[in-house]
Amino acid sequence: MIQILKNIPFFSTLSDQDLQVIAEKVTMEYYPASYTLFNEGDPGDIMYIIKTGSAEVVRNNAIVATLGAGDFFGEMALVSDEPRNATLKITAEMEVLTLKKEDFRHLLETNANIASMVSYEVVKRVNEND
Repeated sequence: MIQILKNIPFFSTLSDQDLQVIAEKVTMEYYPASYTLFNEGDPGDIMYIIKTGSAEVVRNNAIVATLGAGDFFGEMALVSDEPRNATLKITAEMEVLTLKKEDFRHLLETNANIASMVSYEVVKRVNEND
């Protein structure tokens, strides 16, 4: 689990100890092929990490990305109240690790290392999108 979390930019600079704290909040979920996990404009409160399976990211009725094992999505939902900016359609049965916003916020409140790193990554992403 820790190695999977290290591949996510939000978490890549954290220590194994900090990653273990996050890993304790992660749960496993399963979704069938042809399932729409969420739609563009939906509220977001969960980040997903794909363990197995695949999905398409659809924005304005066009496929903008294909995701597979090791990919992640929805991470901005943990730090923003913005609605989902795309629809996610599962194309092959998917096993995902999920982290809920409420659990993540609790981690930020109780762990200064995680809070500092996330603040840095959010600012970096905002600057990249300007």
